[in-house]
Amino acid sequence: MTLNILIHSPSYAASHTNFLARIADTLTEAGHNVTFLVPIVAENHLGVKTTKDVILVKPDETMKNDMAQIFTGENDPLWSIEMKPSNLKSMFSAYVDVMTLTAENFIRSKEIMEKLKTRKFDVAIAEPFTVFGLGLFEKLGIKKTILVSSCTHFDFLLPHIGEPEDFSSVPTLSSQVGDKMSMLEKWDNYRFAAETKSSLAKLFDAETVAYRRAFGAKIPDWKELMSSASLYFTNSIPFIDYPRVTIQKTIPVGGITVDLEKIRGEKLSEEWEEVLGRTTKTILISFGSAVPSSEMPEAWKSGILATIKSMPNVTFIWKYESEDLEFAKSVENIHFSKWVPQTALLADPLLSGFMTHGGLGSTNELAHLGKPAVMVPIFGDQTRNANMLARHESVIVLHKKDLADEEKIGKAIHSILYEEKYMKNAIRVAEMLKNQPTNPKETVVKYTEFVARFGPFPQMDPYARKLNYFQKTFLDIYLTATIGILAIGALCVLQFVI
Repeated sequence: MTLNILIHSPSYAASHTNFLARIADTLTEAGHNVTFLVPIVAENHLGVKTTKDVILVKPDETMKNDMAQIFTGENDPLWSIEMKPSNLKSMFSAYVDVMTLTAENFIRSKEIMEKLKTRKFDVAIAEPFTVFGLGLFEKLGIKKTILVSSCTHFDFLLPHIGEPEDFSSVPTLSSQVGDKMSMLEKWDNYRFAAETKSSLAKLFDAETVAYRRAFGAKIPDWKELMSSASLYFTNSIPFIDYPRVTIQKTIPVGGITVDLEKIRGEKLSEEWEEVLGRTTKTILISFGSAVPSSEMPEAWKSGILATIKSMPNVTFIWKYESEDLEFAKSVENIHFSKWVPQTALLADPLLSGFMTHGGLGSTNELAHLGKPAVMVPIFGDQTRNANMLARHESVIVLHKKDLADEEKIGKAIHSILYEEKYMKNAIRVAEMLKNQPTNPKETVVKYTEFVARFGPFPQMDPYARKLNYFQKTFLDIYLTATIGILAIGALCVLQFVI
């Protein structure tokens, strides 16, 4: 049976769009009709390849003017942001504003709404980093919905789908530590989740007001729409992620963005083959698209450069987004490039290691392709991703401020190049993922088809999410029993006195 599937994918960050795009293409390749709805936010990035039915919601003049007002002042570059709970509110501030404007812009796009109304969708998919799509699905009469997370999981979502939270041993999205935490680290872990929830609730409440005004006051609020979703796909690979308690509707599909067959078939150009053949050891340096190396603090560039100078027998490929290379003119063992064929390089046996920021896309590629790495998280979930992989002893994690320390960088790079355990463990992780008993693409297709046939599943909504803290933790029983014992004891004492 061919399904009509709607995927709501606002274009605000490449990693989020790419994950939803892979889900879209996977379902398209399985023979289904997929509509990829893309409200343009900060960038016109689609990511889809085989899905042809793409509907763009472009910013109108009102949105462009309002966006210009938001970004008039100086914004802290991501390189300099310190990831701590007290900073999350300011970090989310601009995101809350632009996503609210995006919702308003969609409401003004009357012709797109009319186009969607003419289609009969069987299933709809959205990432709840914005909830306007869920309100849209309700207006279109789509009751069979699936939530997705392009991160390993969204801890802000868990209470609303009834999934247990564990701040004592499961790192949250922005956590700066692993699963073994001190008392203060556990408190910070909790605060990261609390601040994220607070910031996103502000956005979700604003979006609820917007979609109710546009689609009708009877549209449920975002909490109810989240809880009524049939399934929750997460970009988690259980064999490398932190263990945590989940519910039945949570389905891991991590690694869906890594197409090993396609990557193995990629051919490097003669230029790249020549670069890889210059020395016996080659390191790739890339910090992703959101944090250009050209904007890195000068002291940190100097630290990397000094390390490269100290290793003349190693070639360094550095993804660098500027032509201003004066700072490195005296260094011969660097190959700069504004773009690199990252997956093809990681798959090549001549590449020895990787220095990366730890975005989940790069982390999953690294894990699947079996390369040791030095991971230098910059912001967001990158520290969690890096620490997650470090548990398997295939990578070394540095703080971004360590980039100014030539000794620390040099020691880390030397270790992944010359200590056998890092390459051995990286290869083991890759072999494990290659031989997983389940395939993320097949999982997405089968579960989506199952939802279309039998969903929605109200019986899978845990009653536990309706219980308060006292009821969940048995404190109501303990308190009642304690009061009862005290009352009996008081009566006994009173009777003895009398």
